[in-house]
Amino acid sequence: MADANKESPKKLKKKTASDETQLLYLVTKYFKLAGVTLAVWLVGWTRFSPSWLLLGLVLYLWKERHVKQRHRRMKMMQQIAENEKEVILATVEDLPSWVHFPDRERAEWFNQIIDQVWPFIGDYVRDLLMTSIQEKIQTSHAQAASFKFLKIDLGDIPPRIGSIKVNTKNVRRDEIYMDIDLMYGSDADIEMRIKGMTMGIKDLHVRGELRVIMRPLISRMPLFGGISVFFLNNPTLDFNLTGMANAIDMPGLSDMVDTIIQEQIAALMVLPNRIDVPMVQDLASLARLKYPLPDGVLRIHVVGAKELIKADVGLMKKGLSDPYAVVRMGAYKFKTQVINNTIEPTWNSIFETIVDAKDGQVLDVEVRDEDPGSKDDSIGTTSLPISSAAEKGTEDTWLPLEDVKTGRINLKLEWMYLSKNALILEKTIKEMELRNKLNPDLSSCLLMVNLDSARELPKDNYLMRAKKTMSEPSPYVKLSLGQSKFESGIKPDTDEPRWEQNFRFLVHNPNLQTLELEVWESKSKTRIGNLKVPLKNLLVEPDLIVDKFYNLVNSPSPKAQVRMRLCLRVLTSEISQADIEEEEEEEETPVETLQSKESSVDPVAQQSATPADKTAKAAPAAVKKVEVVKVEKVNKVSSKLPEGQLIPPMDSSTPIKDADVRQRKSPSSNQGGLYGRGRIQITLRYSTQRQNLVAVVHKCVNLIPCDTDDNLADPYIKMYLLPDKSNKKKTTIIKNTLNPVWDETFEFPVKQADLSSKTLEFSVKNDTSFYTSNKKFIGIAQIELGNMDQTKAATHWFDLQPDEDECKPVSLPSETDL
Repeated sequence: MADANKESPKKLKKKTASDETQLLYLVTKYFKLAGVTLAVWLVGWTRFSPSWLLLGLVLYLWKERHVKQRHRRMKMMQQIAENEKEVILATVEDLPSWVHFPDRERAEWFNQIIDQVWPFIGDYVRDLLMTSIQEKIQTSHAQAASFKFLKIDLGDIPPRIGSIKVNTKNVRRDEIYMDIDLMYGSDADIEMRIKGMTMGIKDLHVRGELRVIMRPLISRMPLFGGISVFFLNNPTLDFNLTGMANAIDMPGLSDMVDTIIQEQIAALMVLPNRIDVPMVQDLASLARLKYPLPDGVLRIHVVGAKELIKADVGLMKKGLSDPYAVVRMGAYKFKTQVINNTIEPTWNSIFETIVDAKDGQVLDVEVRDEDPGSKDDSIGTTSLPISSAAEKGTEDTWLPLEDVKTGRINLKLEWMYLSKNALILEKTIKEMELRNKLNPDLSSCLLMVNLDSARELPKDNYLMRAKKTMSEPSPYVKLSLGQSKFESGIKPDTDEPRWEQNFRFLVHNPNLQTLELEVWESKSKTRIGNLKVPLKNLLVEPDLIVDKFYNLVNSPSPKAQVRMRLCLRVLTSEISQADIEEEEEEEETPVETLQSKESSVDPVAQQSATPADKTAKAAPAAVKKVEVVKVEKVNKVSSKLPEGQLIPPMDSSTPIKDADVRQRKSPSSNQGGLYGRGRIQITLRYSTQRQNLVAVVHKCVNLIPCDTDDNLADPYIKMYLLPDKSNKKKTTIIKNTLNPVWDETFEFPVKQADLSSKTLEFSVKNDTSFYTSNKKFIGIAQIELGNMDQTKAATHWFDLQPDEDECKPVSLPSETDL
């Protein structure tokens, strides 16, 4: 009894709380009903039409249904992020189309690490947004000057890694490629203010394929030189708006906001845009991280479609469609013209897009029906991996449209490789002119511009004479080539800005077009200098690359300069993928060699072309493989041979008389040279601009075996510029071969007047261990530079001599001998 009496007050207290809750509910319901009744009475008293009530009710129900669906998706994503397996298995019937389980490596251990460090990541991101990002937004546009973050809470749910794939094919040995399936279904809450209006984003959901590249791998911590992070394709994005932005969170308007935010994300980190973070600043091989070279250019021919659904059905319509196609690849977007009143349109539209990762990017195509005055209807989508077209070269296919009953679309894809051989430019331009009927703006080249920095820019006192105080300018750059225009970021309050931004232009004809650059001051909206660079100047540069300071003209400061790196590549459909990979490998040399590279001439299957005079002048800058260039003229060559030099006999394929590049055929495979030690192929030229002798070591053939166990060798080459041996160069070691290929470039500083008294020595040796009895020395060649033509590049074969101490120098073949 005593125990019962003790429990009775607790039960009484619970009952009282329940009664109070019920009473509050009844009072709230009463006032809601009273408000509705009062609203109905006011509508009748003011003689408003009941149609307005019905319209408001429809809009209210539409918005409630839309909000509930979104909240349901958000709740499901949050539950998936917390416990994916149980939620998916429990709701298989409601499985969204974007949820999938890729057959790749799971990373639960990594998810646990992220979960543990997520609070610290949140603090870091909050500080980053409050300091760096907020300032960049404020300076990006005059209307955004009042922008400010009020609240940044990334929530308690961290991002989740669905799977990780480490790519091992088609990658270098000194880099790591990781594809990460990123899912972020967060309970984040971010608020911001601009021009007195408060708005925010809540419950952010992002899903996409994130690629992380770590390169180059090095032998010191942190074991890689830098990191590149980007989305291969546009990620899936969803969120809830709060504050003033919630007023537009309705079907139609919210789609427009999603599109705007999607484009901003694409401009930040969807290919070709990326986030690059150098980890080691003093590494010479960071050029590939700083200046990434695309895989190629894809030409997309949207031919037409058949059996499309009839989207325009109504009393006043014909039961057809007004179709057009939208093509997306990464951050690029293209649109065909609209064909009215048909379900079998023929567009014949050709687009060109730069491809950065052919093995991961996807071509997305959506066919829409144009509805003026309302949102265009989607009448089918499809997608196609870029890799298939890159492997085949060309692809002509009919793709069925998804999410519709019927419909097919015809796409023709053509893959264009990038070449630094200026000799094939004329052929590319001719092929392009034949196709100008379909598209007069087809490209023959790709220009990559790296805007590095500027110096000695004028102070503001030059620009604003009324001010007596000097202030630093806030410069930015405008770049234009043809119809393409770009703007750099603004660097506030500095006369020596560092932009380090990359821009890319598709070039119609480099012989006729000019790159224009203007430097502007953002505060006063005043131009403080400009310059023009004719692209034909690049055709005579080594590897079609220029990296230097350019003087600004029409600038108040006479010493104002801008530094740019310009890289031109010719588009071709004939070069093989092996040549492209070899060319990419040549762009980075070992630390002890230079960054610039020159491709070799294949001595076994060399051919010569007869390009235009302008293109022929570019030959010294592009000594490379020319198998794809057909022979157009054949000239006979004198059979006279230089003394002490064995030159293999020439067949019907000889260099053109006026060509600037002289190339030689290699001996047959059973020839070991005059002394039986093998032969070496070298390209020599002199750079008057840098006052350097440039030597390209291509290959050796038929070397003598040195290793007793396998009758092979591990050859490398040491180079000296005689008579002194102070400037020594060395190639890499090629393992287990008697026919090594290096294709490495070296430069020796020497004055032009002293070149005639110099001799270049190439000593071929075998890499051996300390305790081995294998041979060390293979052969030696010494080349006298007295009769070297300093205006041209020349490729020759030289015999290796057996005596290192009594080597006889040989002379270069003269013009008469050739």
